[in-house]
Amino acid sequence: MFRVENADFIADKLSAELLPNQEYREVLKNALEAVERRMRADGSKTGGRIEFDVDWTFHALDEGKRWYLACADNGDGMTRAELVKYTTTLAVQGAGRNQSIRGNQGMGLKISGPTRHKAGVLIRSTKEGQRTAVQIGWDPSRGQYDLIPIGNNDEVVLPMGPSAYPDFIQESGTLVTFFGNKDGDNTFVPAGSSKGWLLRYLNTRFFRLSNDGIDVLVRVPAGDPEEWPHTPDEAKERMRGKGRSFNLTKVDGTAGIWDDAADRQGVNFRGVVDVLGDPSAGIPPARIHWWVLPSGAGTDVSSRTASGGSLAVLFDNELHDWRTSNQANPYFARLGVLFGKNRFGFVLEPLGASVAADFARAHVLVGGTPALQSDTWLQWTEQFRDQIPEPIRRTMLEEQARLEVEDPDRAKRIRERLRDVMQMLRPRFFRRHVNGAARATIEVTGSQGGDGPAAEYPKGSTTGYSGSGASTGRGRGIGAVLSQIDEEMGEPAAEVAAVVQLQPHWVTEQEADGYAIVNGNAHGLRDRAAALAGTDGRSANMLLLNRDFRGYQAILAAMNAWANPEGDSDKATKIKAAAEEWVEQKMIEAVEGLWQLENGRTWIPQHYDEALSPVSLTAAFMADRYHTLYEVKRAIGGLRDTRRARAANA
Repeated sequence: MFRVENADFIADKLSAELLPNQEYREVLKNALEAVERRMRADGSKTGGRIEFDVDWTFHALDEGKRWYLACADNGDGMTRAELVKYTTTLAVQGAGRNQSIRGNQGMGLKISGPTRHKAGVLIRSTKEGQRTAVQIGWDPSRGQYDLIPIGNNDEVVLPMGPSAYPDFIQESGTLVTFFGNKDGDNTFVPAGSSKGWLLRYLNTRFFRLSNDGIDVLVRVPAGDPEEWPHTPDEAKERMRGKGRSFNLTKVDGTAGIWDDAADRQGVNFRGVVDVLGDPSAGIPPARIHWWVLPSGAGTDVSSRTASGGSLAVLFDNELHDWRTSNQANPYFARLGVLFGKNRFGFVLEPLGASVAADFARAHVLVGGTPALQSDTWLQWTEQFRDQIPEPIRRTMLEEQARLEVEDPDRAKRIRERLRDVMQMLRPRFFRRHVNGAARATIEVTGSQGGDGPAAEYPKGSTTGYSGSGASTGRGRGIGAVLSQIDEEMGEPAAEVAAVVQLQPHWVTEQEADGYAIVNGNAHGLRDRAAALAGTDGRSANMLLLNRDFRGYQAILAAMNAWANPEGDSDKATKIKAAAEEWVEQKMIEAVEGLWQLENGRTWIPQHYDEALSPVSLTAAFMADRYHTLYEVKRAIGGLRDTRRARAANA
């Protein structure tokens, strides 16, 4: 029924929707299916092999000048007729007969291969004694994607001899070589790529590999191309330790790598939490796989896959929608991980018939919506927090305990100085009380919308931010939205006051990567003065202050130049403590003062992610440096006087 007038346009359009390096995912999936079919046919449980290696045939023919990447598998291979059919027909029903929206769509390598390697993708296959080769790519003479002539007489399909295949696929199998976009492109290690680029890509793309009788291996070189071997035999010698490394390295998938890292610490450092979803609301169940990863020298896995502090979505043994570094902050916060973020890895696995991958294999969809962008994610994380594993809780406490407490009285001094200003717009809260003089329609429970500590005391008490104790009327403060007062309706209530106290922590930019930063965007705390750590700007109760921030460092430099030009270490320590205290006070006032504006209409919780982002807190820091410098000078003035006295005595 359907006819296609411009198939090349469709190929380019579909290719534009694919992720980078998608062609290597497609060739590996094809190879896995071919090996599985062959193993089922001959009843074998082991012996499957897929290798990503140099195409040694072309390397030898061109005197070692060309480095082409090839994928070889010992699957069931293709006859001459099958090879032509499968490489030139879009959406063809493949040998596996498993074509579906959720399964093999018969278009992957044909779309991603020639569109990204216009010089061509050469496919050689062997089956039933037939050894055949075709090359598909951009044919400039015809101005279209097509089979490219490869024979001396412009044949597009050529018979091959045994020497054109690796030894392990002589009986059956397929070899796919990628030529890049122009003659002589290095596709083995493309320009700008690390030596282990393909190993890392395949590990982050797949959940588990090489654990089901099929080994997947990638050649990982060391050194420069001039140092690489030029024959398969030389490469084997390198693998025996003779010369610089040029090893075939097994691809285990992210789960395999994280398993190994977690298990090095002992037992119970990884597991799975089953969350039920809400079938009545169309939210399916899911599994949340978790790992507690080690820290310290020699524990980094980032050269092989994503490091700790990362999250992905799992479907059909493939990982999608990676969230890493600062992008992962809000997702970790939803899972309840606020401390030690870089010690944890998570993989979300939605379950059920409503789960599928999109055409580009870029997102996992639940009911047609990407899993991390729907209400399903919020439901799952709430259920996860209710049963968060004890090893995660314990590790978060350990990471929190690593924060140094330098001056236990600093918080008290700051609170005393802020007492009067924080009395302005003081929120009003009410709690049920049988003899209460007011009536409230909503009971206040816990701290103001969050899980942080709350100090509650009767109205008029001299504890906390006492002020005059006089009634402030119906001011629209934090509690106004939570404590609706109505003289005629509601239940008897007594007024209480509640104070959410921020927990300030000075950290380096590197240390800040371990926290779930609110609205950190791509930069987190990098070149920012401060950030909130938590789920959102309204409920987060941890304030991270950046020791590396250049604005803060400039204050330290100015104060040391003024009071400590000789560079005395004890004086420098006192200057640092004074600067931290006054910066800390300023940032606490900025955050808690803004919280007081909440009123349920013009200042609602979602506004606080923007208003208290690292960018906005940096603006607050930079706006009041005059008074910060003034107060720090007052605090350390005695140091300067001491210096003057010493100079006079000298």
